[in-house]
Amino acid sequence: MVVAIDVLRATTTIVAALAAGCRGVIPVLTVDDARDRAKDFSRGEYLLIGERQGEPIPGFDLGNSPGDFVADACWDRTAICTTTNGTRAILHAARASSVLIGSFVNFSAICEELRSGDAPIHLLCAGTNGQVSLEDMLFAGAVVEFFATGYDVGLNDSARIAWDTHEHHGHVLVAALELGAGGKRLLELGLDVDLKMAADVDRFCLVPQFDPTTGMITARTAHFDSRFFLGDSGLYG
Repeated sequence: MVVAIDVLRATTTIVAALAAGCRGVIPVLTVDDARDRAKDFSRGEYLLIGERQGEPIPGFDLGNSPGDFVADACWDRTAICTTTNGTRAILHAARASSVLIGSFVNFSAICEELRSGDAPIHLLCAGTNGQVSLEDMLFAGAVVEFFATGYDVGLNDSARIAWDTHEHHGHVLVAALELGAGGKRLLELGLDVDLKMAADVDRFCLVPQFDPTTGMITARTAHFDSRFFLGDSGLYG
């Protein structure tokens, strides 16, 4: 089981799009792929969304800012999405038995889904242009801490590094996100509101899952014991 992670901002935005009423999100690699996939739909049935180097793609309906995904724009439409790093990571994981879409905004829903399964868990951090990103390691570390403090789990070195990152930086999440290159880029673009939205822990109770047979991400509502909510766990006070 894989959790694809791109906190700033693809996986955060995908969750927001689904919460706002999108029927599904189709991740693709390139701008041309997105436009080709749009040909399968009537014009009112889809949205072209995404970014390159943090900025909206010319001619697309929406960029990659989670706050732009509201019901008026999204309801009953399919979003076709391409981003610099996140959609690449999701598609890279397509051969896994299950691919979940994780971000801080649906942290507890993802943790409960993982807790209820018995398959090995792989946390796939999208990073930035092939490099490690602080924000994705923070999320991965929070997942590791959730399990390592309550369950008998085996951790590899990458998981331990992520856990250590979370322990050192995760207690003040917005400030931590601002430290990384991705956060600094958003601040340069004047998108500090996107950063704050990405740090809105447990805003949504959704479990998005990628189906490689359809190429689409859809979501269901998570149902779980309130004891497992992040807000009750002590991770973020």
